[in-house]
Amino acid sequence: GHSPARFEQCLLSVATALDDIPALALADLEADRLRMGRAVQVLRTADRVVIEALDDGAILRAMDGKTLIALTRLEGMEIHPVRVFNL
Repeated sequence: GHSPARFEQCLLSVATALDDIPALALADLEADRLRMGRAVQVLRTADRVVIEALDDGAILRAMDGKTLIALTRLEGMEIHPVRVFNL
């Protein structure tokens, strides 16, 4: 038969399914801005190294610790939320 436990074994978490997309670590204030649909300026040197290799329009995962906050689009030195998650 079809049991919920067996079905759940076949599913990947959202974070796992999107794991191949480059990620930026956010501070709490930045994560809050994205959750409200606002853009965030990329300021940390380590993050700038990541985005300098990418073209405008690239999609990035925005992370607060191990929690996926949003998929974002890179525009210059800002990330803009495309899809915000409530995980």
